[in-house]
Amino acid sequence: MVADTDLTTPADLAGQTYETAVREKALKLKQELIRQTIQDSTSWTRAVNDRWANDHPGEWDGVPIPPEETERYREQVRTEDYEWVVPSFERFLEPDPDALNPIIASLASIEGMLEGRANADGTWVGAAAALGRINDVRTELAFWQGSFKDNFIDRFVTPLEAVVPNQRELIRYSRNAVEGAKIIHIRFRRSVLTMLDNGIKATQQLSNSACTGADALKWGSIALCALGTVGGALTAGAGVLVTAVVIDVAGTIGGGLVPPDREQTKLDLAADTATEVAANILNAQSVLGNDTFRAEEDVAKSLRDLNRGLAAERLKTLSSNTSGPFGVATPALADARADQIIAGAFRPRR
Repeated sequence: MVADTDLTTPADLAGQTYETAVREKALKLKQELIRQTIQDSTSWTRAVNDRWANDHPGEWDGVPIPPEETERYREQVRTEDYEWVVPSFERFLEPDPDALNPIIASLASIEGMLEGRANADGTWVGAAAALGRINDVRTELAFWQGSFKDNFIDRFVTPLEAVVPNQRELIRYSRNAVEGAKIIHIRFRRSVLTMLDNGIKATQQLSNSACTGADALKWGSIALCALGTVGGALTAGAGVLVTAVVIDVAGTIGGGLVPPDREQTKLDLAADTATEVAANILNAQSVLGNDTFRAEEDVAKSLRDLNRGLAAERLKTLSSNTSGPFGVATPALADARADQIIAGAFRPRR
């Protein structure tokens, strides 16, 4: 049976609950950045000096800044400088981990239908009812004889008993990769909320140049899926047939979605001014996007490797008409001429 791995998206990261949390926290972060930029003395001094330098390049920085300019800068902080905050986090509303649920369920269903194995005597056990026809064919052919009958058993029925479990393993690897993608997207959402929470804390801690507790305000990026190369698992004794990058889904779920053998990216959001906190947040967003892209590429590579391996093996079967791990040869009976059958190549046993 297909392993029952719980891939339920945590409630706070699912659907409307997550979307609402992102928008509310992003708005709170924006409000805190505005408030602290104006109220924190170090942040305000830095903001005013930076704006004056940008507006008056080359002028002596000791020139007193006119009050009207200072007020204009204050209004700019209130209405312009942090307008990017909410939209920059709204782009993290996607991808939705649960969008992959129908694909995972479909693959699991197919995997279950292909469940089964052949005993030493050729009897197929544990499979879906439709695959039980392999046994029926063997039984029915016992009442026939001739070279076409032997060829049909050797080139079609017997190889089919290996092809079915191979196909099941192929589906399992594919499902495993898609489940890995869902885990990546769950971690992605967790990182977004963590970044918002710590960004708000890093901003709130600013208090008239007293940047305290900075070392305690750390944001850890998503932990990439622990990937490894697995080969030769699709057919016992047949050698390496397909090499695929596979994600240890059960291990990552059991470990709370954080693989124990991968070091997390750590980014310190705390800083001495609100402007620097904002810059750290932008950098953290970039790192999160890059980490997620790389993890998704690992999953895509896994699926591409499976596809290439399958295509290569199927091509061998089609081009040489020889049974392989994922396909069976065309039996001679399929192209039999009437005169061959009349001559006794396929006849009832007497």
